[in-house]
Amino acid sequence: MGFLVPLFSTVLGAVGLGGVASWLGGSTILAGLARFGLGLAAKYLIGQLTQPKQQAQTSQLDTAYGEDLARSVVMGKVGTAGHLVYRNAYGSGNRKIQDVYILSNFLINGITRVRYKGEWKTIGGTEDATKGFQIQDIDSKIWVKLYKGTMTQTADAGLIAQSNPAGRWTTNHRGAGVAYAVVTQELNREHLQQPWPAFFEIEGAPLYDWRKDSTVGGSGSHRWNNQTTWEFTENPVLMAYALERGIFNGTEMMVGKGVTTSRLPIAQWTIAANICDEIVGTGKRYTAGLIPAAGSGVTHDQNIQPLLEACASTWVEDATGEYPIVGAAQSTVLTFTDDDIMVDEPFRFSVKRTKSELINTLSGTYFEPDNFYEQTPFAVRIDSVALAEDGERLAVSIPYDAVNRSEVADRLVDIQFKASRYQANGEICIHPRFLADAQVGRWVEWDSAAFGTRTFQITEKRLGPFGEKATRNIYLTLQEVGEGIFDGTDYVTVPIDASSPGEPDYAVSAANFGAVGIQLKVDGSTERKTGIRFFWDAFDDVTVTAVDVEYRPEAAGVTVSIANPAVITWPSHGLVANDLLYLATTGSLPSGLTADSPLYVKTVLTSGTFTVSLAPGGTAIATSGAQSGIHSAYRDSIVKRAELPVQVLTVSEGVLPSKTYEYRHRIITTPPRATFFTAWSSVSTPEDVFDVSVGLAQQQEDVINFLKSLSAGLQQARDKLAQLASSALEAAGRQVQDQAVAVRFQNATASALTELDASITEINGELVAQASALTAVQASVGLISADGLFQITATAGSGDVVSRMIAQVRATTGSAWVDAGWVMEAGFTGGNPAAPFSNFIINAAKFVVTDGVNEHYPMTFEAGVLKLLIANIGTVTAGLLQNPAGSMKVDLNNSFIQIAVP
Repeated sequence: MGFLVPLFSTVLGAVGLGGVASWLGGSTILAGLARFGLGLAAKYLIGQLTQPKQQAQTSQLDTAYGEDLARSVVMGKVGTAGHLVYRNAYGSGNRKIQDVYILSNFLINGITRVRYKGEWKTIGGTEDATKGFQIQDIDSKIWVKLYKGTMTQTADAGLIAQSNPAGRWTTNHRGAGVAYAVVTQELNREHLQQPWPAFFEIEGAPLYDWRKDSTVGGSGSHRWNNQTTWEFTENPVLMAYALERGIFNGTEMMVGKGVTTSRLPIAQWTIAANICDEIVGTGKRYTAGLIPAAGSGVTHDQNIQPLLEACASTWVEDATGEYPIVGAAQSTVLTFTDDDIMVDEPFRFSVKRTKSELINTLSGTYFEPDNFYEQTPFAVRIDSVALAEDGERLAVSIPYDAVNRSEVADRLVDIQFKASRYQANGEICIHPRFLADAQVGRWVEWDSAAFGTRTFQITEKRLGPFGEKATRNIYLTLQEVGEGIFDGTDYVTVPIDASSPGEPDYAVSAANFGAVGIQLKVDGSTERKTGIRFFWDAFDDVTVTAVDVEYRPEAAGVTVSIANPAVITWPSHGLVANDLLYLATTGSLPSGLTADSPLYVKTVLTSGTFTVSLAPGGTAIATSGAQSGIHSAYRDSIVKRAELPVQVLTVSEGVLPSKTYEYRHRIITTPPRATFFTAWSSVSTPEDVFDVSVGLAQQQEDVINFLKSLSAGLQQARDKLAQLASSALEAAGRQVQDQAVAVRFQNATASALTELDASITEINGELVAQASALTAVQASVGLISADGLFQITATAGSGDVVSRMIAQVRATTGSAWVDAGWVMEAGFTGGNPAAPFSNFIINAAKFVVTDGVNEHYPMTFEAGVLKLLIANIGTVTAGLLQNPAGSMKVDLNNSFIQIAVP
């Protein structure tokens, strides 16, 4: 395009855009900023009564529903929740969901990221031919399949196959020219109870770039009539150009104005596009993202205005056509002096703006990708010098609806802020000789003796008539500008922390979780059993509601035979038929067995061997092939739950003494989130308790309880005796009542006697009361006899206070006799409470204690020796321990041990 060279030959400076801009033939940047302080800034002055019209934006935060919505086209990089047009549920319990989201009514380049539970996630992994790619690094299964919006795309096979009922989605549902995503997800109780609320980051439409079209003077393969040659871009000028010409699916315009190319001067559009692509700092000068729409109430101005704001553009409409002048410093195209001003024409000049046109405080928003394209504030700017000069705060808030980079937003705000302080402005008429160069948007210099040398931008231009005084005078509206508006040395990017709050510091496990083996006391007795106590610290995380504890016996080393059936050798396994177990290995098990899969005891062969089956009562497993490594087996685990605020869990189910157990835990939360069991740890249980004090203590308690009940029964008899004594007449003396029977025949006799005796005597002035009851029996034949005696006596008064019970049996043959008996007595020596005594004396050659069950041997005291087959003794204090043969002796008195070997 050689015609560009003479057109801009007066402009100095080079375009720094590399190969793409080389075809401009060395033309320089021509750009401008319209009506600083009166344009964009004045449009958003705080407190104005009329708010600006709603414009297209970079983000669609909420999912759209329904029909007859405005068509939209995604440009640049945007965030959108899409338009949900279809939902299908299928599978078991209808827990598999298919959603269809329209993303754009035109081609898009792709989906870069999706939002899941407050984080950006990528889509990738191995592609599923039906469901597409899976969202990576999440706790659920969600697939996204993208249709980019070609006119030739076919209907989705997965939607057709799974439509419920059949026919809801057919081969006719192609979505030609519509970019949409098919989201397939599997609901689960813990992590995905409701369908995923989709949100996508999209690289929008590939756009035509005439600078890459060799048929119009550019360099490349781009062609306006071939959309497959277009490329994705974030250049706001290319987006504005596309909207001006219109974006078409076939012959139907989706959005835009439909302007002919003759009204879009390619030279001016090229300069504007090049300026946007210039590298400033670490990125391009101006970028944008936008979702323009077409429908009822949506105007072309609402679509294109955010793009012009995103590159600080002046929009020019003149005889040459329509084009933007992008915000950047320019070289002046002409210089005029006071002598060039037509003195007979109207003249206005001011070195100051009105206060309504000034800014000293500026804020606003842009769309931050890391904040999921939410409107995010950029740093507020306050010019303290200007604030002091103005005498009051003059504030403006500007929302940049097509800006999605903080550095671009900050750059634009800086331009607006600085431009508002260039205040000189005027309306003048200059000589017609400047007609060729005096164009709207150009920078000009006025070298004035009265006002000094200043640089202005032409904001309006009109030509005067042919007249007597002059021919085609040039009437200009000027606004002061300067390179300082775009001074990079003054510009400092203040990035906004746009990230949403991070994930809460949730607990993933219980702190200081531990276990200890213990002995548990059974309620109501002193019996003990083995248990394990688990403990942990209290939780600060209020979402934790419970702790699941899993425990199992430690794995034991086993061997597996390769046979039919296979035999597992597990010494002292203690298993019975249908018990559940698992096998683990450091290598591989023989064919027929799978590590960590449930197995059931089929037949117990010995205390150390058994066969297994895959199901209770099933066929015994046969093994074959080879095996390697070290095998181990473990019993099924038990899981117990402790509801908070409990910090201790004690278990005894399945716990045996002198064993090692493995344990682990996981936390349970509300609302549910992904939690996992910790690694296995181990704990040992204590040995069986062989403490005789336990049993003896129980016997002691039982005897005491028995004596208490016996004492309560005897108290009734005591009460009767007291009543009887109180009713007797007062008189000392003695009363005796006998009751006897006897029989005699030849040399044999048999007699029985019951005697009741009560007496009160006075001895040396002290009373002595005594009562006794005697039951006696006797039987004899010749020189042999047998008798028995049972006597109870009670004495109170002077001397000892004593109650005595005597039972005795005797047998005689001639002069030989043998007897057995016992004496039980209780009292106070001399009546002194401090000297109580109680005795139980047994007289017998053999004393035997038995529970009357044949399986148990009795305890026997015979010939002065206590005999016990099994003894449970606590502390033993002894002098000599020896075996019956005397071959082993432990002399505790003399600290001597002797072992004699025969």
